[in-house]
Amino acid sequence: MQFLRLHKIEKLNVLNNQLVRFFLRFFVLLSAWFVCYNLLLKPARVIDKPLTNFLAKAVVKVINYVAPPTPSLAYTENAVDKCTYLTQNNKEIFAIFDYCNGVDLMFIYVGIIFLLPYTIKRKVAFSIGGLIAINIMNVIRITCLYLIYVYNRNAFDFSHHYLFTLVMYLLIFYGWLLYTKNQKHTNI
Repeated sequence: MQFLRLHKIEKLNVLNNQLVRFFLRFFVLLSAWFVCYNLLLKPARVIDKPLTNFLAKAVVKVINYVAPPTPSLAYTENAVDKCTYLTQNNKEIFAIFDYCNGVDLMFIYVGIIFLLPYTIKRKVAFSIGGLIAINIMNVIRITCLYLIYVYNRNAFDFSHHYLFTLVMYLLIFYGWLLYTKNQKHTNI
């Protein structure tokens, strides 16, 4: 009886040590990302500019295909405001700001994937698949937000700050869940 109790305590200590190491590595990774991103990448819009413009272009294509306004929707980059505007008749209607492009969510998703103990092949496959899924969902999110903004502005703030934020986090959590499900892990 005493042996089983000691064995359980030893297993808990190993698990606690693994969790502490994981969260320490996660903290270091996040700290390095935020310092690097905020000091180097964000001011020059190295990642943000092409990602925000990609999202704007995709949203414009979806809106013009699904719910074509008259005349067609277009997009214009605004470097001063660090955003891309959806425009109609050269009039700015809706802004997609850099901080809405999901780059931080993508980094956190991939960072967690690479911190978990599975094969490198699985890490790369789930990272690429997850990034594609996050971007597709972000296009859907921004398209829906645009339509809500145009047709029901009262629902915009709730949808933007709560509903679609929750949807994005659920997608990321689901990606992690799929990644860890039914797999033997190896420390590579």
